[in-house]
Amino acid sequence: MSRLGISIYGVSRKIRTGELTPIAAFDKICDMGAEVVELVPFGFDLVETPALRGEFRAASARRGVPIGNYSLNANFLLLTKEQYAAEMARVKRHIDMASDMGIPTVRVDSASFRRPLSENTIEKFEEELPLIVSTYETLCDYAAPRGITILLENHGFHANGSERVRRIMTSVKRPNFGHQLDVGNYTCVDDIPEIAVKKMIGFAKTIHMKDFYLRPAHRDPGGSTQFECENAWFRSVNGTYLRGSILAQGDIDVWDVMRTIRRSSFDGDIYLEYEGMEECEYGTAVSFSNMKRIWDEAAPV
Repeated sequence: MSRLGISIYGVSRKIRTGELTPIAAFDKICDMGAEVVELVPFGFDLVETPALRGEFRAASARRGVPIGNYSLNANFLLLTKEQYAAEMARVKRHIDMASDMGIPTVRVDSASFRRPLSENTIEKFEEELPLIVSTYETLCDYAAPRGITILLENHGFHANGSERVRRIMTSVKRPNFGHQLDVGNYTCVDDIPEIAVKKMIGFAKTIHMKDFYLRPAHRDPGGSTQFECENAWFRSVNGTYLRGSILAQGDIDVWDVMRTIRRSSFDGDIYLEYEGMEECEYGTAVSFSNMKRIWDEAAPV
């Protein structure tokens, strides 16, 4: 049965400003009712600070709330051989850390979020697909004896979109490989989330629930950039304006998404990932409350 959890990313801006320690942030999202927590290393470093690993393990035991996933930004494309080797070594250190902490899944990107849009064509994707596949197979082979499943999230503007992600998922031939399905991120490449979820739910091992405000390219809301997606408007590959919202207050039909999930065979963890403009503890708490309510409403009769 799926557990409903929260990504610590939702309150990470307070970790980065020092308003919350990482452990205080963990406690905050446990207080909101999270059944499982995702760690995202924004504002803290678990590789270089082994003592913090112990603090998280102790907090998890104290609260009775497991750490179910670790999400890591990474990039293996448009690199020299030396840069690729260095990135592979760096990611393997994070996998070792996750193994030490008993975290069962690790999300690893293949492409940089800030990769130039001119490099994100379908032709470039097809050219790079063999490298993407071999990279994930290498990571899976390293992670398997450590009891870890490697996840690909539809993240950014290149290794995203239901068709591209499907190509990767069907090409990587490893049992410990899966999809971290981010509901909102499909809008970054102008996929319709309600349809993309129906197409991709069969590959999902974990899910990010997220909501966005969507505005067409001719309705400039002001203050937007291409890549600053946290706490601001940003743009899709085709110019749609996007901004994170409290779940169920944006333009994604999260009710339809939840019905799709509930009617599928998916039984993995579902994490609320909040990145709106509201005060982050408030935005995360309201979003998670809405997620639980809509999850119950979507239950099959």
